[in-house]
Amino acid sequence: MTSSSSHVKAEIEYGKIIENSKVIADLDFDRCTFEGGVIMQAEPSPDYGVVVRNVSLTKCKGNSIQLFGVRFEDVTVDTFRHPRMIDLQSCVLKHVVLRGNVGSVRISQMSDEDARAVLAPAAAKLYEDVDWALDITEAEFSDAEFWDLPGHLVKRNPETQFLLSRAAAASADTGDLSSYGQIVVERAADSVYETSVAAAPVRSKYFEDYLGDLRKLRELGIAE
Repeated sequence: MTSSSSHVKAEIEYGKIIENSKVIADLDFDRCTFEGGVIMQAEPSPDYGVVVRNVSLTKCKGNSIQLFGVRFEDVTVDTFRHPRMIDLQSCVLKHVVLRGNVGSVRISQMSDEDARAVLAPAAAKLYEDVDWALDITEAEFSDAEFWDLPGHLVKRNPETQFLLSRAAAASADTGDLSSYGQIVVERAADSVYETSVAAAPVRSKYFEDYLGDLRKLRELGIAE
């Protein structure tokens, strides 16, 4: 068994990891503060050679964190306070757990078309060998978007987190839906995967409204 390097109440300086091949592994952070940083591929590569593996964060906080084209494996984040949305762009997840208050999180594709052309098919291929990608059953979001991973590989709480069908969304009549409901359906219809997940953010002041909108999608057969 590999032992992990533990950090307790440490101040982690701002850093940049921009490489084609790099493994960050076997680290435990407890009540640490991250000044921020960037982890990304130097050049978009289907190898997904930048890997974060066997890492845990417990009751930590941080500033701006940018993540592009990173492969995350066996990572647990239990409560993470941060001022801005954490956007995992064109990342691949395997056995990642988000738990407790994790603020605003988005999983999306990179905006650069050339990068997407390289990374999207490679990510889809990697997900073919993943039994589950993400566990959000105990996560509390202030905002949440999950548009770049297969929804059926997400462990979720069906009371507040919904599985969307791309086919059902593509053929849905959205005329009677709220603006939020329409946006969710449009994004599900445009997803690169057959399924996606929408979560009502329990820490948002609009939680009840979002939950009602998503329940309506379930009633219409767009979500389950």
